[in-house]
Amino acid sequence: MDNMQIYNQLTTPPAEAIKPIQGGNLKGKSDINPQWKIEAMTSVFGPCGIGWKFNIADEKTFQCGDGQILLFLTVALMYHDGEGWSEPVYGCGGDFIVEKNKNGLVPNDEAYKMCLTDALGNAMKCIGVAADVYRGFWDSKYGESRRTEAQAAVQPKDVKRNEKVTSYQLGQLQTLAKQKGVAVDSIVQGYKLSKLQDITAAQWAQSMNSLRKRADV
Repeated sequence: MDNMQIYNQLTTPPAEAIKPIQGGNLKGKSDINPQWKIEAMTSVFGPCGIGWKFNIADEKTFQCGDGQILLFLTVALMYHDGEGWSEPVYGCGGDFIVEKNKNGLVPNDEAYKMCLTDALGNAMKCIGVAADVYRGFWDSKYGESRRTEAQAAVQPKDVKRNEKVTSYQLGQLQTLAKQKGVAVDSIVQGYKLSKLQDITAAQWAQSMNSLRKRADV
């Protein structure tokens, strides 16, 4: 398997999975829908528990001096590569399980869920999930032109000419084509294909780069 094959399949989220952060220390950055990350993993490896899985590797709480309590989780993510399970890929997440607000100290019943979501996302990004976002291509401070220019510069150097694409990559192409106002049928006809599913990895990469250069409708 090409070293970048899995990474490249997971790197670009659809536009509807991205939301700009409006306030706080991360204002101007981009928030990624956590359910999309699960969808991306499932599209490449199969259902959770069969093609990929995780367990809680560590759990710690820390007492803050003001009565607040911090919770930290570490997850071990593993994925199936067709021959066996990968080594664990670790990710950490944290949040307040007891926090202070204007009403005093209050429990946060969402803390475990938020920590788990955070930890899984940090593990997933190690294998490429939403890598374009973490590289800054979607951040508002870079602007649409910066993202388009950087993504368009990506060339399919190691793509085999007749290699087929995954269902997830097909979804990426369809989503981007819709965003740019391009009919998928025109792509099929342009490559003289009988259906979109026949597109090769090289044709997919060429189409994605071409679409990214177009203005949104």
